[in-house]
Amino acid sequence: MSIPRDYQASIEQLHQEVEALAKEMRRPAPTTIQVTLLQFSIGAAFALIVLTVVAFVAKQVFSLSLR
Repeated sequence: MSIPRDYQASIEQLHQEVEALAKEMRRPAPTTIQVTLLQFSIGAAFALIVLTVVAFVAKQVFSLSLR
């Protein structure tokens, strides 16, 4: 009993997709500490930028009020 051509193509495509998924699953997932550290770093950078902008604006405002 032979398998019809379209079934054979579907089976081959399925095998390729399973192989690609297996290859992707072999890559290590980022650890919790890496994800946490990245989020902290982004937050710290944002806070530093906000503080710099606030300090610059405050300096400009106070220098204008002293004139």
